[in-house]
Amino acid sequence: MKLFTPRPVIAGLVSAFMIVGIHACKKPTEDINLLVNTSTLSKAPTLVQFVNANATGGTTLPSSFTVKITGDDAKLVQLDGGGTNFTVTNGVLPLSLTKQANPSATNPVTYTIYAEVPGFLPVTKTITVTGNTASTPVIPLVEYAKPVQGTAVVTKQAELSNGVTTATTVAATTTNATTTENTAISIPPGTQMLDAGGAAINSSQLNVNAVYFGTGNKESLSAFPGGFNVTNAIGPNGKTISTGTTFVTAGMLSINVNAGSTAVKGFSKPVTLTLEINDKLVNPQTRQVVKAGDVIPVWSLNEQTGQWKYESTATIARNNSGKLSVTFPITHLSGWSANWYGATCPSPLTVKVHTAQEINGDLLLSLTTANDQQLTSTEVTQLKEGFSTVLNDCPADAGDVKVVVYSRNGSTLTKLGETATFSPCGQGSIDVTLNTQPAVDYIKTTIHMTAKCSNQQVVAYPSTWLTLRDATTGENTNVYMSDGVATANLVNGHSYGITTTYSNRTYNSASFKLDKASGIAVPAVNGLSGTANYDAAANTIVVDATFVMSNCN
Repeated sequence: MKLFTPRPVIAGLVSAFMIVGIHACKKPTEDINLLVNTSTLSKAPTLVQFVNANATGGTTLPSSFTVKITGDDAKLVQLDGGGTNFTVTNGVLPLSLTKQANPSATNPVTYTIYAEVPGFLPVTKTITVTGNTASTPVIPLVEYAKPVQGTAVVTKQAELSNGVTTATTVAATTTNATTTENTAISIPPGTQMLDAGGAAINSSQLNVNAVYFGTGNKESLSAFPGGFNVTNAIGPNGKTISTGTTFVTAGMLSINVNAGSTAVKGFSKPVTLTLEINDKLVNPQTRQVVKAGDVIPVWSLNEQTGQWKYESTATIARNNSGKLSVTFPITHLSGWSANWYGATCPSPLTVKVHTAQEINGDLLLSLTTANDQQLTSTEVTQLKEGFSTVLNDCPADAGDVKVVVYSRNGSTLTKLGETATFSPCGQGSIDVTLNTQPAVDYIKTTIHMTAKCSNQQVVAYPSTWLTLRDATTGENTNVYMSDGVATANLVNGHSYGITTTYSNRTYNSASFKLDKASGIAVPAVNGLSGTANYDAAANTIVVDATFVMSNCN
């Protein structure tokens, strides 16, 4: 008997509850069933979700776009199911690590995702994996035409003479209902535009697009390019900060400039950048609100690699409008930000949750500054009385902090509870009590599934991400099905649809209503046979299903 190596294929829709990818075997022996468990083929499943940072903007992301995976550990990253054609489909990118990876707290796997989506600010996010658990990071995209609250956008066109400015060119943001600070980039006359290689660009047209990220709004902070928990920053000594660091930001300007069709990456003369600073911001070093005379480090962000670099310091002063601001020269283009930074606490923080109701969904436990800037977070799908978790990499120099619990739906964060502020180092543990939530009639749903091939003797137990969309509320919950088994708490009386993206293909189930009183209607799906039974004593729905593919080649 000769066995051949399995390869991933798409199984298709699975009952009312799922759509799955399966692994098949080419030319197996004809007299046996070859059993395939798929979870051993990958590690640390990660469902990356791209969302419009402006949840009310109404602009839908493109149905598909490619991203780049970079970094020393990029070779260990694959699509969940295999392959390296990193294409985002319907806003999601299911990734995992290859079986050669062995991530741990002392030997993490780190890689960077970079995306350019037309009409949106280019975005980068660094992912650090320290174990074999599933995660669901969200990457908010900021649209130039409809930016998120707490940001401001400026576009500017100017004439060039052979790629040289003929007059002072100023691109300045203005205040709006949610952004109380202005920013400006000023390019002096006689400045030659340079490309990524330092060569002069010969063009007659300059186009500037810039987005300012303020500090007074959690939506802006959630969309902050590069994030605040930094793993590969280059410090003042020109070397990588090996222990990692955490930023507390005073604001950022992400700048994209083109001379004609060529991206500008440098200037022949220093260019001046000015950032106004929110006067309610707390300086983490003094634990007091910022004031004139405070000193803050200046950093640049290479958006394609996700690497931050210490550039200089700036002293906060009052400008002609009476606003606090910092001004500093720049000679190259990237994101520029004024950020305090520091080391991490020597010990982690244990967080214990108290709640009168069980809460399910995409949930986030975050350590934040007093201004609601997230510093470090952990993702969970269920919270109940007595739940505890550990937050690592707590910043030692971020000032007083607090623990905040959010429910998350795309880019929308809803606060469920928070602690008072405290000093994180030496705290050891902290209790957080959640606000009273409406009572919910949950039903635990357990799914057992096998997938068979009609033209080959293969039975597979698929592993894949499932997105459960609650059509009643519009909220999404993501769960990972491992070797044909998944569990989720669904709401009685609500209607659900299921989506999965596997090997760059997306599959959607028919919508079904969960009703334990009148029974569960399972929509018919070609090739599927299965049963769904409700156990009243256990308040559990058990689904046993078999999906038959006509061709597994």
